[in-house]
Amino acid sequence: MPKNDFRTVNPDLEDVQQKFTTWREERTRRRPIPEVLWEAAINLSRAKEYSINKISKALRLNYSDLKRRISAHGKPIIKDGQNFEFIKLDYSPSVFPSAECIIEMEDSSGAKMKMCFRGSTDPDLLELGRSFWNKRP
Repeated sequence: MPKNDFRTVNPDLEDVQQKFTTWREERTRRRPIPEVLWEAAINLSRAKEYSINKISKALRLNYSDLKRRISAHGKPIIKDGQNFEFIKLDYSPSVFPSAECIIEMEDSSGAKMKMCFRGSTDPDLLELGRSFWNKRP
C-alpha cells in the first residue's frame, strides 16, 4: 500500500472518506466543507479506535480545525496510545481516621463539582458521580 493511501478496513471510516471524496469531486469551486461532512468526521472521533490524527489524514482535513470542532462538541480528546483505567479508593475510616478526601469533577461545558469528606463518612461516590455527569438532581 502506498504511503499516502489512507484506506482502512473499517467501513465507517471508508464511508466517510467516500463522502468527502464525492463532495470534493462534485464541487465546482472552492467552498467550505459542509457541516454534514464535519459532523460525520466528528462522529468518527467518538469511536475509540480513531484518533484525531488518523481521521484528519484519512479525510485530508486540517488537524487543528478538526480538533477544535471535536472539542467544541464536548468530546474528550483521546491521544494515540493513551490508556485509562479505574482505581479503587479505600476511604474507610480505619485506614485514615482523620484523613480528608477531596474529589473534583469538571465536565466539558465547564460545570464543576467538588466533594470534601473528613473522618467517618460513607457517601455513595459512584452515585454522586453519576448524578453529576448525567445532570440529574
